Amino acid sequence: MRSPNLRARYSTAGNVEEPWRLLTDETVPTPGFAREVLLAAVVSHRDRDPLTPVAVGIVESLPPGLLVEVAGELLLKYVASNWAQGWLPAELFRQARLGSSPVAAKLAGWAIATDHVNRRSTTLDRRWVEQIEALGLPLVDGKGHWLFRWSSVEQLPWRTVAEATIDLLANLIALPPLERVLPPPGSPLNDHQDTRRSRPLSGTAGDPVLEKIRNLLAKAESSTFGAEALAFSAKAHELMTRHAIDALTVAAPQRAVGERPVMRRVFVDAPYVSTKSYLLQVVAEAARCRAFLHDGLAMSTVVGFADDIAAVEVLFTSLLLQAQSGLIQTAKVAPPGAAPRSKVFRTSFLTGFTHRIAERLRQVNEAVLADAEAEHGGALVPLLQSRQDDIDAFMQQFDIITRPGRRHLDGAGYISGLTAADRAQLNNGFLVGSE
Repeated sequence: MRSPNLRARYSTAGNVEEPWRLLTDETVPTPGFAREVLLAAVVSHRDRDPLTPVAVGIVESLPPGLLVEVAGELLLKYVASNWAQGWLPAELFRQARLGSSPVAAKLAGWAIATDHVNRRSTTLDRRWVEQIEALGLPLVDGKGHWLFRWSSVEQLPWRTVAEATIDLLANLIALPPLERVLPPPGSPLNDHQDTRRSRPLSGTAGDPVLEKIRNLLAKAESSTFGAEALAFSAKAHELMTRHAIDALTVAAPQRAVGERPVMRRVFVDAPYVSTKSYLLQVVAEAARCRAFLHDGLAMSTVVGFADDIAAVEVLFTSLLLQAQSGLIQTAKVAPPGAAPRSKVFRTSFLTGFTHRIAERLRQVNEAVLADAEAEHGGALVPLLQSRQDDIDAFMQQFDIITRPGRRHLDGAGYISGLTAADRAQLNNGFLVGSE
């Protein structure tokens, strides 16, 4: 018997307390029918249909064993399809938290963990496994009816299980494809190796200079005295600058062999995602990288060489914290209802902050490059240009278009942002080179 059309039944829905009878008394629930019912409810939920509660009730009325079998298979199917479309574990888990209910976000953790436990280690990139392990996902056995075990552990009513399943499926199905940053599960091993050639400067182990820099920055961040923190930061910046120049002039020829640009996505948290992503773009361009925002996903992709991207992440995080701190201080001294508490003021503040940071980064670039050329000759500029050409060629593989956004600016907020940027501490070392 052909499964009835849910939407055709919505118009005749009367007694929603027994939604199963809204279909037909003769209908025999089969896996195919349950799948159609569940996907129809997902469409209703996605489209904000006012009769979505009816659809949820129909799903809830499916035999429990049938529902957990079909729903569990669909969840794992769409988790895997998103891996194939370029999504990474940390990104998919984060998107579940941003785009779904708290209960559905927990379900996402179980789905990702179940997908992972059934994978062979030989099909997984090392960094993929590291992301999974860092998420702190629940321990699962990967066997069938995992959805039922999740509901038992969480002690959820069956209605909540149906709602969470529908909510998470609606999120997973709607995600757009992304550029591939890491080889997804099932990729040939040579694909895994190709993306490991560059090691981020911030993660290089065993280098005493970098270890000293990290220790100095840790002390600066933990210090409660402004003068002491500034002294630690200044010394760290001095060491990093010299270390970067040495790495560029001494090790660059050896490291350039086989090295290629890579992509890394950076989370940009709300509020003011667009404006914050503009700051990331400025920092990336100053480090000879590119950055572009994924609309609606609260994250950006940075394209460049691995060492430069690592430096971009560090500086962007630091500047964003400084900008937010300055914004909070400005709002604290403002009377209730004043402009500093408005959205337009805050957006303008961050825009002004970014514009001034762009000027300062450009000045630092010019100064550091001039010093490096005076000391090491003119070989530096051709090397930098060669790497820029490599990045441009790499980006031509993807359909990437970046456009500046239009913003309504508040004059006072913009000036306040410029002032805060003048006080921001910059790390000059990353600008030349982490090459």
